Amino acid sequence: MALRHIGLLTIFFLLVSDHLAMANNNNQLIVSSCQLVFDSVPYCFDYLMGDYFKPSNKCCNHVKKLNMIAKHRKGNAQRFCFCIEIMTKGTQPPMIASRIQQLPIRCNTHLSFPISDSMDCSK
Repeated sequence: MALRHIGLLTIFFLLVSDHLAMANNNNQLIVSSCQLVFDSVPYCFDYLMGDYFKPSNKCCNHVKKLNMIAKHRKGNAQRFCFCIEIMTKGTQPPMIASRIQQLPIRCNTHLSFPISDSMDCSK
């Protein structure tokens, strides 16, 4: 399972670096926002890929932390959405769509940014 996560993270970081290289002069802000997401979401991989029935406490704690930061800094919700969108589209095997949508409920929180397999971060 650890090797799978290392492989996923490698692919993920390659996709993100390519995407960020094309971004405009807000790169530093996007990179710092995405770093928070990149540090937090891997704790949820086991749940999001179907290895476990419920997310771990570490996963939920990180989800709640991201949500708190998104609520208190203007623009972070959209940036977090963007980062999560990149992450969910770049994983192999793909994350389970229903698990992505259930994550806030399972972690007993209401996210201030969308999270699904078909999110629209432009809103």
